[in-house]
Amino acid sequence: MCLGSCGIGGRGDFSPESEYPTDRIERITKVRVPEYKVTKFVHGPSGIDFSDTIYIDFESVPSEELFEKIDELMATNENSGWYTDDSTHYSFHTYWGNGSPAPEGEKEEDDGIFDLKITKGEKAGVIIFGCW
Repeated sequence: MCLGSCGIGGRGDFSPESEYPTDRIERITKVRVPEYKVTKFVHGPSGIDFSDTIYIDFESVPSEELFEKIDELMATNENSGWYTDDSTHYSFHTYWGNGSPAPEGEKEEDDGIFDLKITKGEKAGVIIFGCW
């Protein structure tokens, strides 16, 4: 259960770009994504638990090397958090807290969730984050 700001965004004054800089995304996902700008920010339902959605445009199309790294992570670690159904659309999902370990640099007590959705050949992506 998340109380207060959850350490990830909370519900007060908040800038999605500063909350999820690319180095934080890299710590969580184990891959470096290009810098991005937020095109749309959507607050999910409020309450003790919440998830918000950030629609993003990368400054450049994610490289083939990035997707090769993701494929390597999936092949060598079934718990990498990365998934793909068709080798074109990729998603990363993790959650932590309530007994689940936090990714490097995050706090277990924050009870966080983090999703990233990216597609080969496209600059657009989606980040979903929140507390549970």
